[in-house]
Amino acid sequence: MYKDHCKNVWKIEKAIKLIQINLRRYISTEQEENEYIYTKLLSYLVTCWSEVRILKLTHEQSAFTQREIDQIKSSRTLKGKWLSALNISICKAYNINITNDQSLISRKLDFTPRRRYEGLIDLIQNDLLESISVRNRIAHGQWWIAFTRDLKNTSKKLTAKLHKENIVNLQLQLKLFISLGQIIHDLAVSPATFERDFDINYKKIEQQRNNLHNRDYNKYKQKMREKYQRGLLKRRKVSSSP
Repeated sequence: MYKDHCKNVWKIEKAIKLIQINLRRYISTEQEENEYIYTKLLSYLVTCWSEVRILKLTHEQSAFTQREIDQIKSSRTLKGKWLSALNISICKAYNINITNDQSLISRKLDFTPRRRYEGLIDLIQNDLLESISVRNRIAHGQWWIAFTRDLKNTSKKLTAKLHKENIVNLQLQLKLFISLGQIIHDLAVSPATFERDFDINYKKIEQQRNNLHNRDYNKYKQKMREKYQRGLLKRRKVSSSP
């Protein structure tokens, strides 16, 4: 099962790279309709990656018992699977009876592991959940206008998120999810490695979060278009030379 999930992760990562290549080309050549469509495809794939990543982690050798694997898989939502994997891993690492009660786990942890645990919960509850919410709308054909869960009204908030997404913040989201996956992997497989590398890995997440809020997509687009125009000019000079 682990090898099968590895293959799925590899295929999705390959698809992400291909989508990014085409998306950059559409940005450079100012094909805005294609840019929007491929951005939605990239958004969908980034969250699909996070879904396969948690399944890969679940079947990591020596990480979880079969009963724990079944518990993670039984979660109805993707967010629930990530939270369940984190809760089981933190409980095993710090000798707490396994539970999904976050407040109980927090009370039983000392200050440093508690702060780390709460930081990871925040990442899943906010960054990952927001990506899942948008992905679910895209998966249900809501590519331009997003609706509430009961489909009775439009959702201005989710519609705005649909239109705000771009290649820059999606690439940063993927990097953030990769770092999150690595931290929980370390916690499940080697608590000593988790302790040793946590600050390094979490610093990457903080940098990625900061970049998510500060990177200017319009500047990125302008840079890509100017680069494309310079390339065109260079090719014209070469073709016109004797």
